[in-house]
Amino acid sequence: MKSVLCLDLGASSGRAVIATYDNNNNLNLQEVHRFPTKTLLENEKTYWDFSYILKEIKFGIKKALEIDENIQSIGIDTWGCDYGWLDRDGNLLRNPRSYRTPMEEKILQEVHEKISMEDHYEICGNGHFSFNSIYQLYYDINYENILENGAQEFLFMPNLIFYHLTGKKIWEYTIASTSGLLNAQERNWSKTIFQKLNLPWKIKEELTYPNSTNYPLTEEIKKELNLNKNIEVVCVPGHDSACAILSTKLNEETGYLINGTWSLLGIETDRAITNSLGIKKGLVNEGSARNKIRFMSMIVGTWLLQSLRNQWREQGENIDFEDFPILGKRSSLEEYIEITEEFLNCKNMESLIKNKYFEKYNQEINSKEDILKITYNSLGNKYKESLELIKSLSNRNINNIVLLGGGNQDSFLIETIEKYLECPISLGPIEASVTGNALMQLKK
Repeated sequence: MKSVLCLDLGASSGRAVIATYDNNNNLNLQEVHRFPTKTLLENEKTYWDFSYILKEIKFGIKKALEIDENIQSIGIDTWGCDYGWLDRDGNLLRNPRSYRTPMEEKILQEVHEKISMEDHYEICGNGHFSFNSIYQLYYDINYENILENGAQEFLFMPNLIFYHLTGKKIWEYTIASTSGLLNAQERNWSKTIFQKLNLPWKIKEELTYPNSTNYPLTEEIKKELNLNKNIEVVCVPGHDSACAILSTKLNEETGYLINGTWSLLGIETDRAITNSLGIKKGLVNEGSARNKIRFMSMIVGTWLLQSLRNQWREQGENIDFEDFPILGKRSSLEEYIEITEEFLNCKNMESLIKNKYFEKYNQEINSKEDILKITYNSLGNKYKESLELIKSLSNRNINNIVLLGGGNQDSFLIETIEKYLECPISLGPIEASVTGNALMQLKK
């Protein structure tokens, strides 16, 4: 029996999960701690409460070791794009800003006056979402004078946690590939992008690749957790979606659909695909731990369902996720609306969906059944459009899609996906990111 600890942080919650590989080749997962990834609002900007997140992580490690003293290593994966700044003494300068504070349109315009969207996409293959690291960094340096205020280096979220546990700085490849700062073909930092935007080269160091290095917990952390043995923190894929696809086998005819807050539909390829059509449709190229590229569509996914559930519960409605398939099936509506980045920062999801439907069809919807059905239909249609484009640009005959993540618990979502994609569907792990995190550690 070999046990490892997976720290899997999503934009809504973080978890500490013990993964045990037994003598029958079974991977058993035991969640021992869950906590909300709390944010703070300062000057109308949203920041991650990093000291709180770190405190909860350390509590999770301590609790896990009380349950299983044979844990041999720890791996950390999180969402993409966000980072924290360190000063010259290695201290966190301020809380990391959250991607939920998108950059203003003028920031994107300034960046792409210096490097066109087409040239940028050809180099890095990333989509041009307003929360991408490239825009955040440009804003910090040029509008908040972060370097003059003491910033020395930045670390992406999983690497920032890694640093606070081990004292070692790393810039892991898969998480860095979400930033808009890499050369996708060379799988390294792009000197061209840094030079065009006048970003100092010294604000980061060379990339580290998954499973290439590991460091022990610091003596300070060991003392704080009352540990008397060394535990290694392994450099697993820092991006949760890169971990997720390690939980399944992919081939030339198999794609994946990770259904979480974001829905990520894509394939693994040997090289980045930077056809200009990808810019318009939000297709991205990100790093994979298997020495490949994940070519995929980023869709604001089950966040729509999460937002509806939260909104209705705040209004006193006793509705939970297990009720959604039942309610959705009661509606006979077949229409859909377009899902855009606008839905990501929506304060009133129900009103936005109703308004978008009225704008498109000049008809009103009011019942929860109809609102949910339109939401499911809209996700299904977006998946269909994305798959058709990916098949076209990759020249792949994709005849099977593996579903990964929490969306696999929603029977009506699966039914909707089958209806719209019109190809065989297979179900992978619900805990896909944790599974991939664990499998990478167990290779050590």
